[in-house]
Amino acid sequence: MKLIRNIVVVLALILLGVVIGLALGGQGDGGGAVEAPSFASATSTRSAVPTATKGSGSEETSAPTASPAATVGSGAESGAEWGVVVRVADGDTLTVQFDSGEEETIRLLDVDTPETVHPNRPEECFGAQASDFTKTLMGQRVWIEEEGRDRYGRLLAYVWTGDEEDGVLWNVRLLEEGLAVYNDYGNPGQYADTTRAAAEQAMLAGVGLWSACEIGQRPTVVPTLSVGAGCPQGCVSQPDPSCKIKGNVNTTRDTKIYHVEGESSSYGRVNMKEGEGDLWFCTRAEAEANGFRAPGR
Repeated sequence: MKLIRNIVVVLALILLGVVIGLALGGQGDGGGAVEAPSFASATSTRSAVPTATKGSGSEETSAPTASPAATVGSGAESGAEWGVVVRVADGDTLTVQFDSGEEETIRLLDVDTPETVHPNRPEECFGAQASDFTKTLMGQRVWIEEEGRDRYGRLLAYVWTGDEEDGVLWNVRLLEEGLAVYNDYGNPGQYADTTRAAAEQAMLAGVGLWSACEIGQRPTVVPTLSVGAGCPQGCVSQPDPSCKIKGNVNTTRDTKIYHVEGESSSYGRVNMKEGEGDLWFCTRAEAEANGFRAPGR
C-alpha cells in the first residue's frame, strides 16, 4: 500500500511540473509577439526621410527657403533638382551637372545679360561684369526649377543658391546688381513678378549697367504694360490689337526696321522673333524712339 501511495505522489508531482512548465511557456510566447522590425519595414522607414547629399540621385530634399529679396515659394512642389555648376558661358547661361549625372545647359528665366560671346556682336556694356558674377557659381551646388526649353534646346529655369535656410534666387540677384535687364521674351515664368520688381528697383537706383551704359544700347528694358498703355519701349508680345506696328531686327545686317500694316509690302512676311529683339509698337513715334526706321522705298 505504501509503495502504491508513493507512486501516486511521484506521478502527481510530475503532472504538476508539466502544468507549471506549460503555463510558463505560454507567457514566453506572449512576450515574443513584440519582435524587431522586418527588413521591409525598416526600408520603408528610411526612405521616408529624403536626403540631399552629393550623388544621392532620386532622394532629394525640399527646395531652399528664399531670402526676403527672393521669397517666391518652394521648388519641391515643381519637381526641382539639385546639381553642381560645371561651366558658365556668360551671365545668363550656365551648365549644371545634376545629381543623376546628366548635364544640362541652363538659360536663366526672366533675365537678359549683355552679350559677351555672340558670334556676330562685340562684347556689350557690362557684359564682362555680368559674366564674372555668374562665374562665382562655378563648383557650387544649386537648386534648379525648370519651366521648359527654348528653341536651342536649353532648359529655361530658375536657379537657387545657398542651403535650405538662406536660399537665394540667382535670377533675382543678377537683376538686383544691375547686371541684367528683365526680359521674359513673351513667356514670363512663375516668379516673374519678383524678377520684374528687382529690375525696376535697380533701374531706379541707377546701379550696374543702368549707371554706365548708354540709352538705346543693348540690352534695353522691356516693361510689362497693361492693355491700351502703349509700348514706349517696345513690347515683346502684342499688348493690344490696335498695336500693329512690327519692329523687326535683322541680326545679320544689324538693321532695325518697323513695318506698318497696309503700308509695308513686307508686313505679312515679317515673323516676329521674340528672342532676336523684335518688338511691337503702337505708333511710329514709339518705333523711331527705339531706333527703328521705316523701310526704304
